[in-house]
Amino acid sequence: MSILRAAALAAVSALALTACSGVDFAPPMGSAGASSSQSGGSGSGSSSTMTVADQSFIAQAAYGSWGEIALGKLAQQQAASSAVRDLGQRMVTEHTRANQELAQLAQAKGVTPPTAPDPGRQAVSEAMMQLRGANFDRQYLQQQLADHEVSIALFDAQSRNGTDPQLRAFATKWLPALQDHARHIRSLGSNMARLSQ
Repeated sequence: MSILRAAALAAVSALALTACSGVDFAPPMGSAGASSSQSGGSGSGSSSTMTVADQSFIAQAAYGSWGEIALGKLAQQQAASSAVRDLGQRMVTEHTRANQELAQLAQAKGVTPPTAPDPGRQAVSEAMMQLRGANFDRQYLQQQLADHEVSIALFDAQSRNGTDPQLRAFATKWLPALQDHARHIRSLGSNMARLSQ
């Protein structure tokens, strides 16, 4: 149960960070002064519609995808079920694509997104490294469902309320994929529960 508590803490920390202002959202080194002193420059117009909430979305979306990638790789190595290993591969592939797209968008706006999972997701990953086989499979599916529910809420809010039109479009584009991931995870969990009875 400690892994589930860690997953819950990761979810809570993700939501809490979404409400925070300005933490880890600074432009890359050397560009902060340029964007403030050259307000008429070509780089400043692209980020003019971004709010702190938009910047927070970038960070939280990237953190979530990096967490999915790390655990997806772990699932490919430690899962007992081929279906769970396949899910891990899918998470790596699709969340890598989402992160690449988000990074391009963010960098065009002078924001450097995270390049690794946040500490909460990193702690979950480290705890999951201790598990193998069917126990890993159960915990992985439970964690994946919890993390995807957080991501779905994040992307849904951004798609409806985001100020920056490109970030809103990004969230709208990837929200159905996250919802499909959650449906697939629920289905795998139900199938595994039936098989274990």
